Amino acid sequence: MKLSVGSSAITQPAAPSSRIATPTPPQIAQDYATINHNKGAEGRVIITWMSSPGSTLPTMKQLLDKYVVISILHTRQGLGGGAVTWDDIEGVQVTDGNGQPLKEVTEDAMPPTFVGIIAGADAGLRQSTQGKGKMRWSIYEAGTVSACQPGKLVVIYDGESYSFDTPMPGCVKP
Repeated sequence: MKLSVGSSAITQPAAPSSRIATPTPPQIAQDYATINHNKGAEGRVIITWMSSPGSTLPTMKQLLDKYVVISILHTRQGLGGGAVTWDDIEGVQVTDGNGQPLKEVTEDAMPPTFVGIIAGADAGLRQSTQGKGKMRWSIYEAGTVSACQPGKLVVIYDGESYSFDTPMPGCVKP
């Protein structure tokens, strides 16, 4: 950025950006698939849909077309910038755009790939939060929900409905 002052020029470095200059379709999908809700005194809720357009691996894309994988975390900042606390995540409902609940996959029926991903993510969260971090992972049969077809995915948590309209940005057109 250049600012002109009289006859001389002052040059400032470009402001840092939180966006990728030329994002790829998977990066666009990953950005869209995360909802970060600052609820003020009620804390911060982050909901992420791990979707097929956000993956670059063909085998993972196939798996994510069959299942809806959701992670939720809810943190609260202590008074005066005090310690962060992590809520237990309970009462989550996941539906399609017509309000039909998706069928949750039990832990023993989970594809091994998801078991590994969840274990790794949980371990990383525990390490980075000194064992205090809590995240809820849920896996559902996709049913009528498809990241790249018209529709909607709705996650209901803590009195709020969070929705992802589909097709999501980043879906590659055939």
